[in-house]
Amino acid sequence: MLGGSSSLNGGIYVRGNRKDYDNWAAMGNPGWSFDDILPLFKRAENFFVKDVPEGDAPYHGTGGYFPVSHTYVTDVLPAFIEAGESLGFPYNKDYNGASQRGFSRVQVAAKRGKRYSTARAYLKPVRHRRNLHVLLNTPVSRIVIDESTKTAKGIEYLNEDGSRRFVSATREVILSAGVVASPQILMLSGIGPKKELEKHGILMLSGIGPKKELEKHGIQPIVDLPVGENLQSHAGPGGLYFSFTQKSGLFVPDLLTTDFLPELENYLKTGDGPLSSPTGFEGVAFVNTSHAADPDWPDIELLMGALTIATDGGNFYKRRIGLSDEAWETYSGLKYRGGFGVYPHPTRPKSRGKILLRSANILDHPIIIGNYFKDPDDVKITIEAIRLVLQLGEQPAFKKLGAQFYKQSLPGCRHLEQFTDEYWECHIRQFTYLHWHDGGTCKMGPPSDPGAVVDPTLRVYGVKQLRVADASIMPVMVSANCMAACIMIGEKASDLIKSSQILNTTERATAELR
Repeated sequence: MLGGSSSLNGGIYVRGNRKDYDNWAAMGNPGWSFDDILPLFKRAENFFVKDVPEGDAPYHGTGGYFPVSHTYVTDVLPAFIEAGESLGFPYNKDYNGASQRGFSRVQVAAKRGKRYSTARAYLKPVRHRRNLHVLLNTPVSRIVIDESTKTAKGIEYLNEDGSRRFVSATREVILSAGVVASPQILMLSGIGPKKELEKHGILMLSGIGPKKELEKHGIQPIVDLPVGENLQSHAGPGGLYFSFTQKSGLFVPDLLTTDFLPELENYLKTGDGPLSSPTGFEGVAFVNTSHAADPDWPDIELLMGALTIATDGGNFYKRRIGLSDEAWETYSGLKYRGGFGVYPHPTRPKSRGKILLRSANILDHPIIIGNYFKDPDDVKITIEAIRLVLQLGEQPAFKKLGAQFYKQSLPGCRHLEQFTDEYWECHIRQFTYLHWHDGGTCKMGPPSDPGAVVDPTLRVYGVKQLRVADASIMPVMVSANCMAACIMIGEKASDLIKSSQILNTTERATAELR
């Protein structure tokens, strides 16, 4: 489909924390501080959220391509916010405003209850432009690079009939294939770790690769490019569900039977109602654990969905998450029952994974080594977050709805005493819930950073006329769902590309005058 992950994700719109971007700048990436990129967020937005506090209004724009609005909510959201306040956390009406911290209603990329992907927002309005060509079902097999000049000359792709085609680039090649595919394409093009490429018989451009590996073979390195390293992911535990003794939340069985037609009619007329909810997520909280060093830089995110893994009988979630039959049976007691789930995860995990090639064939999916929870600090933060979730469920606001924590243990953890730290670590590793918030595999950094693949203008080190513009360039993950940050990176890339073209035109004109 067009639009990448924005066409299939939860649609949740979160920019991240001011200090995420100030940290990028402090790491040697000028132009990426929060004050630098806030105008890009505002330029992209068409902000429809109502009742934003006066102090948050300057943080938003209304003329952009990308609509942002509130999602549909049930009676679970007020309980979520009230429970957070009972524990001393603030109610934050706009986590994309002056402060991120607190319990909030989710903002989504939607308008009148309809999802907006980047394709719908940016591509559809200009689809008739004569200089725009979209090729479907044509995976890029490699970037074609002139070995003598180290210049990207274009791309090679596989046509629908299996033949290879070439498209030349007169100015630049922009790679925006995402956290997994961008490093895969770079490596298949001969850019990346020498040992990894040689394993698959890929000819490496002379002198481009990890410094130590090249020096072993007597090659004087031009630049160290650890493509595929630095993979960061927001991962947390699934299975933290509460059932209700009364009918509350998104009660899917009713939507599929008696209430479906009235709700469908209401949705078509107003764009509102439960059918307008992208995923059932209604609330989000950004809070600190005892491990957080900065009170204004929360280290955990809690996503609250007004349904459980089995509200619909489990057909969707079981397939989506890939639970085994034995693990799935643990939650069979929640079938067709109202309830809610909370999904916590560290906002800036310390664990790092990598992307490796499976083969030299672009059609073979690369190997993803997540290394989730490899760092013990990620485990400690997550366990503290789980205990916070349990506290939330015990607050009066949720008890009014008859909330009860679903206490069944996963098969691999039943030998441990329930709710101890050892038990929760086992649970986290048995039921690791991925939020598909990933970044870092083509890290942005200054020339002095040995882990950097692209410079602060997103140009690939050691290769001319080649940039990467997607979540893979994030030096450190943003403390947020990633979609908004990816849109900002696209806006930033467009400015960088245009400014370099203006500069090149000026240089050519000056040379001609001389």
